[in-house]
Amino acid sequence: MQEEHLRQLIARNLTIYRKQAGHTQAELAEQLNYSDKSVSKWERGEGVPDIYVLKQIADLYRITVNDLISEEEPKPPLKKPRVLILLLSLGLVWLAALVLFFALMLLCPSLESKWLCFLYAVPVSGIILTVFTCIWWQLWKRCLSVAVIIWGLAVCIHLTVRIPGSYLIYLVAGVVQVLFILWFILLHRQKKTK
Repeated sequence: MQEEHLRQLIARNLTIYRKQAGHTQAELAEQLNYSDKSVSKWERGEGVPDIYVLKQIADLYRITVNDLISEEEPKPPLKKPRVLILLLSLGLVWLAALVLFFALMLLCPSLESKWLCFLYAVPVSGIILTVFTCIWWQLWKRCLSVAVIIWGLAVCIHLTVRIPGSYLIYLVAGVVQVLFILWFILLHRQKKTK
């Protein structure tokens, strides 16, 4: 097999597997700790990743290195129902909040703050969102899911504590939010320079 032909096979197969997984070049580059320019170069057939990187790519897409150099065009895999999995997970959180609410209604009918069960489900949902965005989606979606945790916790603390000045928790949440935004900007810039 000639070198040029091998580069073109890897370029074609890598592009197909990346797109089938729903990744952008930048997302693949982030997972490999490379720049998106390197991935673009590989997909244009202007270069070839070393064997270690080929193995990483194969492991990432649950294929073999042989699949990346194969003459046969990759067949489309079954689609992962990512959104459905996320919605089912979030549904379980809200079901747990509902069950807890009804249990409190039966066991403690005089308790006025039973409704806080639903409020506490918001930051828990943010945690679930953060986990899934770390696994499947882009950095900016992760930033939004962390914001749900921060502001959800702030509201929960403010409405639960009920002491004078508890509204200041929103200032703390604002500072934490700014710090997280700066952190995500730093991560984004580091990703671009690799």
